[in-house]
Amino acid sequence: MNWRPRKRNSLGSYLLLAALICAGFAGNFFAPPLYLGFGYLFGSIFVLMVLRLFGIGWGVLAGLVASSATIHTFGHPYAMAWLCAEPLFVGWLLVKGRTRNIILFDAVYWPLVGAPLIWFFFRFVMQVDAAVSLAAMLLFWITGITNALLASLLQTHLPSLARFAVPESRHLVPIHQLIFNVLMAAVLIPAVVILVIHGRSVESSALRDLECDLEKSLRAGVHGVGLRLHGQGASAEELRRILLAARHKPFNRLTLVDGEGRVIVATDDGGPGRGELFRGCPEDVPSSGGNGGLAHCTDEVSSAQLPGERHRSTIFSISMEVGQGSRRRMIAETSFAPYQPLLVSQCTGALALALGLNMLALAIAMYTSRRLAAPLMHLSRITTDLPERILDGTDAPLPESTVAEIDRLSSNFRAMSNALADRFQEITLYSETLETRVRERTRELIRANDKLERENVERTQTEQQRDQLLDELVNQLRFLQKIIDAIPNPIFYRDLNGVYQGCNRAFEENWGLSREEIVGKTVRDLFPEETVRMLQSSDRDSLGKLGAEVIESQLCYADGKNHEVIIYTSTYDDTKGNPAGVVGSVVDITLRKNAEAERDRLVVELQQKNKELEGIVYVASHDLRSPLVNIQGFSRKLLKSCGELESLLAGEMDDEQRRRLEWILKESIPKSLGFVTGSVEKMDAILKGLLRLSRLGRAALCFDTLDMQSIMEKIADSMAYQIDTAGARVEIQRLGPCVADAGQISQVFSNLLDNAIKYRSPDRPLHVRISSQEFEEGIRYCVEDNGIGIPRDQQEAIWEIFHRLDPDSCQGEGLGLTLARRIVARLGGSIWVESTEGEGSCFYVVLRKPAQQV
Repeated sequence: MNWRPRKRNSLGSYLLLAALICAGFAGNFFAPPLYLGFGYLFGSIFVLMVLRLFGIGWGVLAGLVASSATIHTFGHPYAMAWLCAEPLFVGWLLVKGRTRNIILFDAVYWPLVGAPLIWFFFRFVMQVDAAVSLAAMLLFWITGITNALLASLLQTHLPSLARFAVPESRHLVPIHQLIFNVLMAAVLIPAVVILVIHGRSVESSALRDLECDLEKSLRAGVHGVGLRLHGQGASAEELRRILLAARHKPFNRLTLVDGEGRVIVATDDGGPGRGELFRGCPEDVPSSGGNGGLAHCTDEVSSAQLPGERHRSTIFSISMEVGQGSRRRMIAETSFAPYQPLLVSQCTGALALALGLNMLALAIAMYTSRRLAAPLMHLSRITTDLPERILDGTDAPLPESTVAEIDRLSSNFRAMSNALADRFQEITLYSETLETRVRERTRELIRANDKLERENVERTQTEQQRDQLLDELVNQLRFLQKIIDAIPNPIFYRDLNGVYQGCNRAFEENWGLSREEIVGKTVRDLFPEETVRMLQSSDRDSLGKLGAEVIESQLCYADGKNHEVIIYTSTYDDTKGNPAGVVGSVVDITLRKNAEAERDRLVVELQQKNKELEGIVYVASHDLRSPLVNIQGFSRKLLKSCGELESLLAGEMDDEQRRRLEWILKESIPKSLGFVTGSVEKMDAILKGLLRLSRLGRAALCFDTLDMQSIMEKIADSMAYQIDTAGARVEIQRLGPCVADAGQISQVFSNLLDNAIKYRSPDRPLHVRISSQEFEEGIRYCVEDNGIGIPRDQQEAIWEIFHRLDPDSCQGEGLGLTLARRIVARLGGSIWVESTEGEGSCFYVVLRKPAQQV
């Protein structure tokens, strides 16, 4: 089964398929009424169109969807059996049969499959009366063939639908099919129209008879009951006898009700009893007094009951007031069942007659269409290979027909055949002449071809020599390129317009570009404007001098750094000796420049070290000379005291000599020894300071991100005794982190805090505040105190070795600030002081901050 519409115009195919399926469902859902309670199910028209256009698979699916609407229309699903079997059977015949006539196949389906299925379900499943079952079977049979005819006509006269059909369904329509459709439509459609008109006429006649019977019964009942009630009161039994006698037909029912609708008396014992509400139609029964109308309603039936059965159980009624101004009413009722057999009998006869007429029309249409189309089909077969027949000399007789158009068409083909025969003779003559000319031309072409082959051989040899030379040239170029690529310095060559013609691998790597990205580009395409101006100036100088040019400049490489380079450029000539461009090489002298800069820096640093060393030697010699002089002087004094002591001890001592001896032993000698010891200790401290200063330059640095808040708190804790003794207050604000060596930084800030404690003012309590401030280059720490301050002329001298503001009152060697500056310099930072004498000092230390904060 083909379940897929054609790929081309697939959206249109799916839309058409969906529209046809929906139309089939709507045709069965909104079935227009015919007669006997049956409606015209025209949904199979669109189901058969789906079957013909899209194949048996979609046809069966469309039949299933369309037939599901009969559940609402009929109240049961049994109609789906014959309505789904129809596309399946017709589709199977379309696949197996040689013709595509769906009318013929549908006419075969109904007597073989459809009609037996209808009879089975009506008689044996739903237990419907045989007459009604027969009428339903004939009605479905006729409407099914009519729907097949309408589907065939729509498909024939709407050829645009074939654009959306599957390829297997797009066939040309034979002429006998068109004739067949026209003949069937001429008979079948009028027959169906007449059949519907006749059925409705018979039904209307039956309804008129029913209404007449009810009116006669009603008038007789109203007259009898009115006379009885007007004269004197009557019992219910008497009124019932009057109503029974007034019935025109024994199946008519008469009921007398009061103003509230309660039953007074009725002819039917099975109806509501006396005093009960009258249960008639759901709505009020229209009055028949004067211009009374016929009302009808259907009793409640099971959902599986067919419209024919509903029509049979329909109740018709009319009513009339009893007496002028009386609130009593008389209601006459009857069911349609007594009138239906005659109606069904008349309609069944008409259906059988129409079906027989349709079958006869089918046979006549088949015979007539094929009879009329036979000459055309014969003419089509004969003229299929007409040119070959004329060439072979085969003369096939053309058909003759009594139809003027067909006979004229045969005559036209006969004249065309004769004309083609004459033309073929002329063509044969022209062909022979052309063959002679072709042979002559062929000989000329052979001679020209031999000459061309010789020229091709010579050309091939020349091309081989050229290819060898080109290969050698290519090899030389590759060899030269390999040599150029092996050179570590970038090499390039440009034409007179500044367009790069080539380069080596070092040039590509240094600028991070491939050779394809460089060749064909100008310097303006590759370099910034400043570099472009420099290179263009170099090219002009080289071309102007027709020689070499050397310039020193800076170029930005692919690593994003500026490199110091020397560019050597020179012109090169073409084959005629004219300047063709500039070739150049780039020598990176960045390392050399860096080495020279480092050399200069080391020289400056060495000079500074020598200067510092001279200062250290001077200070050390000065500071060491003073203790040595003290040691020398007090040693001589001690020696003199010892001589006096010896002379005193050698003789007798009087009181004055005894006091002199006591002074020498208790004061002079201990005092001299104290001065000697102090001088030695001072010399030892100076030597230790020099040793610490010498070790500072050799200590390894370990840079890390430091938590300055924690470091300063630890320094304050370690100096807590000194702080408490001095009565000082140290305020550590929120400090940001830095990148430095933890041990070295601790020494720097320990010295700064120690100096703040040493040089505090005696006039006020010492207050030290330590803070930090971040900026773009790094982080700045501030150690601020309210001590004695530093005079302006001493603010640079305090950084010198062994320098102290107040050597007499403060202990120390004068190395703290010198070490602090050396340490901060090694860490890549800076340190300075801002101070006002008598107010305090601020020592600032700038260090690097972590990378994520920069």
